[in-house]
Amino acid sequence: MNEHKVEGAVKTILEEIGEDTEREGIKYTPTRITRLYKKLFYGYRKRLKVMDEEQRNTKTDKDVIPITIFKESSKEMLIRKVKFNSFCEHHIVPFFGTAYVGIIPDKLLLGMNKIDKIVKYYAARLQIQERMTNQIADWINENIKPLGVIVIIKAKHLCAELQGDNGDFITSAVRGIFLKPEPNKNPKIEFLELIKK
Repeated sequence: MNEHKVEGAVKTILEEIGEDTEREGIKYTPTRITRLYKKLFYGYRKRLKVMDEEQRNTKTDKDVIPITIFKESSKEMLIRKVKFNSFCEHHIVPFFGTAYVGIIPDKLLLGMNKIDKIVKYYAARLQIQERMTNQIADWINENIKPLGVIVIIKAKHLCAELQGDNGDFITSAVRGIFLKPEPNKNPKIEFLELIKK
């Protein structure tokens, strides 16, 4: 990220909306925003990488977010509730909420806090909620190869709220066994009942 270009762009916006960019309270705003954006939007410059425990203990690139997996067979549903913050790509205004992630593993287990890292990685860029929901489900489905994965995101969008509308939205992405339940067992219903609690 070219920090000078970002600072210049922010300064231009401030000038165009009628602010005095030399005013004491505003003077350092372009620098503050640049630092904040660098921290918030790491999803553009970093990448997720699946690793086993042995690889995890080796030195990794600073732009790699290690996602540790364990080779262990399990069919028990894992549910994780993750708070996140992101920015709407249409207005660059925050939306935030909770992602509920349900996984029925097969031969690989994902560390619990790694689900948080996956959700927050996809939130750390300009987003739309529908895409983010699918990106989380697809990454887990492709890299962990579980029997099934379900992601439900409930979020509040400030761009809608600021314009006087209801900013509450819910999206879902469903993969694997959650789409095609067994005759006497429906993991989707089980998941929905559990997240209500």
